[in-house]
Amino acid sequence: MQFSFPRIPSVLAVAAALVLTIPSSAQASHDDNGTDPDNRNQAVKGFSLTSNGSTAMGYGKAELERSVITTSWGGGDIEVYDGAYGDTKWHGRTDCTNWNALWTSCDIIRVRFNTSYSKSLNQWKSLGCHEFGHTGDLGHRYASTDTDNNSCMRIEIWPMHYDQHDLNAIAAGT
Repeated sequence: MQFSFPRIPSVLAVAAALVLTIPSSAQASHDDNGTDPDNRNQAVKGFSLTSNGSTAMGYGKAELERSVITTSWGGGDIEVYDGAYGDTKWHGRTDCTNWNALWTSCDIIRVRFNTSYSKSLNQWKSLGCHEFGHTGDLGHRYASTDTDNNSCMRIEIWPMHYDQHDLNAIAAGT
């Protein structure tokens, strides 16, 4: 019996057809790949925050409330810190400090605001919106994916709100 390999162009055509038929969600290109919330109700607590850190936390929490995620005060889900972390090239950081037992979502998400950089009040609010967007599993946006410059998930400018694309992505992912 003689065996022959399929022709490469045929295999590539089939693979391309399969990729094009796979449905995608709004979140797929906007997922932060690291802080999937464990549910749609997140309790927030700040730890020894400066006035600017408190402003950023309050504004970020309020912006997250515009999505399908509800928030409350008291902690347990989102822990917020600020400090002079130095010239780190980042103004804020969000990461998971406690994954659930199956490693599929985050039980405790840590948000850190870097006070080493001078920012206006509106920039602090934008930073809060941005970092709390990560708690809703949003990734960064760029000029090519935010052509109207209105998403606080942009990293090179300071918008203060989630746009409809962001809100749809949060709804699709939680």
